[in-house]
Amino acid sequence: MSQSQGFLSADLAISVANLRRDFAPWFGVAEGFNALAMRVLPNVKAATDSNQQVVAAALYGRALTSYQAALLLAERGMIADARTVVRAVAETVIVLSAVAKDAGVCDLLIGRHVWHHVKMRRAWLHDSQATAQMSPAETAAVKETLAELEVQFPQGKTLTRDPVAVAVLAEKAGVMALYNTVFRSTSGDAAHTSLDALNRQIRVDANGDIAGMKFGPSGDDLPVTLSDAISVLGFALHAVADLFQIAGLIDDLATCVAEWKALGVPADYKPKQI
Repeated sequence: MSQSQGFLSADLAISVANLRRDFAPWFGVAEGFNALAMRVLPNVKAATDSNQQVVAAALYGRALTSYQAALLLAERGMIADARTVVRAVAETVIVLSAVAKDAGVCDLLIGRHVWHHVKMRRAWLHDSQATAQMSPAETAAVKETLAELEVQFPQGKTLTRDPVAVAVLAEKAGVMALYNTVFRSTSGDAAHTSLDALNRQIRVDANGDIAGMKFGPSGDDLPVTLSDAISVLGFALHAVADLFQIAGLIDDLATCVAEWKALGVPADYKPKQI
């Protein structure tokens, strides 16, 4: 990898090829899940008069796109970033699972939209550094948009927190396993600025002492990351199978799951020595 370009170096192709070779079984299964999810995509047809189906279809598309992004990052050895994306997929799929069970969750998403935009614009207007950067016309536009939101969505005035509580939705949707494993672990060791996340940038010697910093492709936690991504996509496929009544999907998913489980414990995987 070029020292001047980092992960943007054209030389990274060599690292990608090596990681794909060393972890071929895991990439193979992950791509099998992706192939199934792509075959399902045309069958996630939302009735235009059903907010539940429209929102669920959008969530499924978002989850699948992010799943593929996680695989692209993983093959480049950008494990913390891949896991951060997996965390985003997990949140999307938890919401998807909740929407599939209860159309009323769509109203919570509208509430989140209003809460976010009202909170953000109020913050701008109360931040002297922000207002100093805005022209009078821009300030007036922010105030106008805020007033329109408060008229269109009066509930926005009383919302004091994000209406979408991921843990609550996970429990209601029956996917707490997804929340407690993938969502929590990827939050703690990748998405958040934590010691576990920062440890990925620290190089230690055989005694566990700090030997320096590291920056570059890594295969550490690659099977675990792919396994977490696979798990999340499996939950997404279950959600759309029920809501859109996709024939044969559960059987096809079971075949993919069997291939995944046959790989064994992700953390125990060791690449074959060439």
